[in-house]
Amino acid sequence: MGKEEISASQEQIQDLLFSREIGWKDIIYDLINTEQLDPWNIDITILSDRYLEKIKEYEETDFFVSSKVLLAAALLLRIKSEILINKYIKSIDEILFEKKEKTQTVFERIELEEEIPELISRSPIPRYKKVTLKELIDSLNKAITTENRRIKKEIINKNALRETGISLPKRKFSIKNKIKELYEGLSIHFTKNKEKVKISFSEFAKGDLDEKVILFSPLLHLEHSKKVWLEQENHFDEIYIWLKKTYLEKNGDPFADLKESQNTGADGSEQMPI
Repeated sequence: MGKEEISASQEQIQDLLFSREIGWKDIIYDLINTEQLDPWNIDITILSDRYLEKIKEYEETDFFVSSKVLLAAALLLRIKSEILINKYIKSIDEILFEKKEKTQTVFERIELEEEIPELISRSPIPRYKKVTLKELIDSLNKAITTENRRIKKEIINKNALRETGISLPKRKFSIKNKIKELYEGLSIHFTKNKEKVKISFSEFAKGDLDEKVILFSPLLHLEHSKKVWLEQENHFDEIYIWLKKTYLEKNGDPFADLKESQNTGADGSEQMPI
């Protein structure tokens, strides 16, 4: 086997090893080993700094970094900032989930007649709590799962709002009054323009898209109640509106042959009208 074949096979092995997605737990376990950190007493400051350095290395080498890895980095920085501010940790869960609410202390002025005694602190000063690897992993895993659920819920809510935003406009009018108003408008138009026997829907329904949608439903009611006649030669073509009596005067009854065939039997005998 030549050198070129050996080098090609090594590249294939590296591709197989590094093609998978790096998890945030893998990075932490690797840092514990390489930095020789005590798993029973982890230095969060060192761990978070080295964690960010690892992410930068992966990004520079075009390695895939998942959102969970970045979220874990943000959570580690939150824990680190708590240490830098308070110099100690009570609970990781308390930092990540903010379980305890801060209560405002009301100070009262106390006047003493005698000399003020020397105050001695009896309670021990809060100390840095040891953070174990298991406690850190469990808390981060819980926080990441909670955050993912919140993000999914937020996405679902935004998608629902987006879908309702393109739905039909809400009806804020009486359909009965709208039908009456529409028929009166058509009657007035044809009375003023006697030379015109029909009008296109686009010309009559002037306004924005919402107004046209609102007018179309009452127009169908008028057609169903035989007040108007709607004419459309082909699908998606312009719709023309006639007054029903005007259309019958100009074009006759389009269903005359059908009615005649229904009133006449197969043997030519006259049948009772349906």
